[in-house]
Amino acid sequence: MARRGVPLIYRKDDKNSNRTILIITSTGAAIMKPASDTMDRIYAAADSLFEQSGRSAYPTVDAVRKAARTNMNDANSGMREWRRNQMARAVPAPVQVPTAIMEAQATLAVQVWQAAQAVAGESLAVAQAAWDAERSQLESLNREMADAFEVQAAELDALNGRMRAVAEQAERAATSAALLVEEVGRRADELRRELCRSHRELAAAHAGGRAAMAAHADELAAVRADARQTEAVLREELEALRAHQRELMQIVSASAGTVLSPRTS
Repeated sequence: MARRGVPLIYRKDDKNSNRTILIITSTGAAIMKPASDTMDRIYAAADSLFEQSGRSAYPTVDAVRKAARTNMNDANSGMREWRRNQMARAVPAPVQVPTAIMEAQATLAVQVWQAAQAVAGESLAVAQAAWDAERSQLESLNREMADAFEVQAAELDALNGRMRAVAEQAERAATSAALLVEEVGRRADELRRELCRSHRELAAAHAGGRAAMAAHADELAAVRADARQTEAVLREELEALRAHQRELMQIVSASAGTVLSPRTS
């Protein structure tokens, strides 16, 4: 047994730490302070037992020692700290609110509720007016969009009609050009056959004398001149038809670009 005024050193073996913490009391005695992990187990055990009792009574040191699996000194030291913390967090006892305060609170609540209803009514009216204005604006925009779509559809129909007309005109021009080319070829064949016949006649009449030869030569020259003139006229007509066909194709391309541009925009 230690004498008064003589500090005693107790060694506590801990599996996690070998450090010894000493607290010097007023009497000079040395008290071991539990390690942090030991204090955590003591606090956890005390909290669990306190909750199990419905928070009606603090758990005993012995019960906490058993639950935390520690020695009595550590349990005693830890429980002193735990009880001090619990007392610091103690909830004050409820106080009866006076009747006058309750009545004043009820009156104030009614006034606040009435003011809130008035503010809510004003806010609702403002929101309704804003909604009506927005809905009217949306309806106006919808009508404008519908009218714009109808106008665009009419323009597209008109452009499609003009494009079909130009395409039909171009097709007719192409058909006429093909017929003209066929006619030019046919007449050229006829001229070649006539020229060959004139050559044969000229060869046959060669023996008949120079006069007959000269006549046939004149006739052949006339036929050749007529053939060249006819060929020149046909070439001019063919070039005119080709130029007209190119103009029609340009009109078709321009009309197609005009039709496509509104869709692209």
